[in-house]
Amino acid sequence: MLAATTSVLFAGAQIEPIVDYEKQDVQKAVETVKKVKPAPVPVPVVCPAPVPVVPKAKKWYVGLDGMGAQFETDSGKCNELAVIVAKLGYDFNKYFGIEGRVGYGVNEADHDAGGTTKVKENYGLYLKPMLPMGEKFHLFGLLGYAKAKVKSSWDASSSAGALAGMVDESSPSFGLGLNYAINDRWSLVGEGVRLLHKVDGTFDVKGGGRRSEDSINLDTYGLGVNYKF
Repeated sequence: MLAATTSVLFAGAQIEPIVDYEKQDVQKAVETVKKVKPAPVPVPVVCPAPVPVVPKAKKWYVGLDGMGAQFETDSGKCNELAVIVAKLGYDFNKYFGIEGRVGYGVNEADHDAGGTTKVKENYGLYLKPMLPMGEKFHLFGLLGYAKAKVKSSWDASSSAGALAGMVDESSPSFGLGLNYAINDRWSLVGEGVRLLHKVDGTFDVKGGGRRSEDSINLDTYGLGVNYKF
């Protein structure tokens, strides 16, 4: 027994190492945090700015003019004539277009030489240069070719020297006007156009004989409306 006791004393007892539980808990907490995935950060949704819609420019238009007219011959003038003119045009851009016209006379008027005169019909095709003057106004010119029929006549009550005959001629035609845009479709137009320029005509003269005149002009002037589509 003495020997056994001495052996135990010299060998010592087997003692378990001291465990630091507080440190162990911290390590476990750190490992747990590492295993937890962070919540995804929401990505903001950015809506693109709306693209402004630019309305398509309207290029075609129709129009109607109420025009006064003057028929001038070597022997005098005939004023107070009236003509209705229908138009169809196309604007390539704000500086240039093309336009066609058809007109019909609506009345007769006295000629200085005697008798009466009436514009029967007229046609024209024009190039149309334009000059913008702000947002509402633009000047325009008309350069083209026109054809017109003008009838002169006399009756028993007409004075001697009255003319009778038909001028059915074509010539270069030109004009100038001003357009005022009410909105993107409707506009008001004021203009003056020379339909016939220095053409020839031959007339029967009351009292006998025939007369040739070689400086005949037909001018129109007035107001109208245009509609774009």
